[in-house]
Amino acid sequence: MMKNRVLSLVPFFFASFFGLSESRAQLLYQRGSDLLLKDAQGRLSSLGTGFNPVPISDHKFLLIRGAQMGYGEESSCERPAAKNSVVVYDTITNEESLLFDKPLSERMMGHDAACVYEHADLSPSGSTLYIVSPCYATSGCLAIIDLNAGGVKYVPGAMDVFVVRGGPNAGDLIYCKRLLSKPTKNDPGHPHYPYIHARPDGSRIAIISNEDLALVGGNATAPILRAYLRRIHGRIFVQGEWVP
Repeated sequence: MMKNRVLSLVPFFFASFFGLSESRAQLLYQRGSDLLLKDAQGRLSSLGTGFNPVPISDHKFLLIRGAQMGYGEESSCERPAAKNSVVVYDTITNEESLLFDKPLSERMMGHDAACVYEHADLSPSGSTLYIVSPCYATSGCLAIIDLNAGGVKYVPGAMDVFVVRGGPNAGDLIYCKRLLSKPTKNDPGHPHYPYIHARPDGSRIAIISNEDLALVGGNATAPILRAYLRRIHGRIFVQGEWVP
């Protein structure tokens, strides 16, 4: 999948955003297929296999458990070692709670891909979970999951989902989506992948820019997208950094 990102040894720092003092700051690293937690005293502990750590409070992370799998890779909803689940890890109690591990059922998604989660984020209220899965060779599907009622809505072609934190648009989404350009006399239309500002239900508010943001080893500059986030006084957590 074009926008599928593979990370290695990326620090996840969240002290400044949640008001946590430097002395109590913690770092979460992805090293290969494992997650490592570094506490305020510099001690390292393994959290096991996983990826996509997103801070959701000053001591809790949203994680995807299991191996990182993309479009066409061998997976199975019936085999625990070949599927993903979403959990919340508490760095104070060192315990985690299962949030979601069910198959997704978008009609274009094969059975085996239904338990592959590439990226996830959580609404500020904790009531809505957003999961991107590899539906197509060229893009993904965004599943919007109501954790209370159990309903699921899909946004085909969407990927790289981020929940906006802070400002009047807190809880809105920023996601990348495969779109076709408007046909012209000399061009029947071609695919492009802009970042989109959307409501919590996935409906579009605005197309922001056709820039790269999440790249292996760091964040791309994406000046238009960063300026847009500053204008709405919001931030998103991308590959271990708050943007902007």
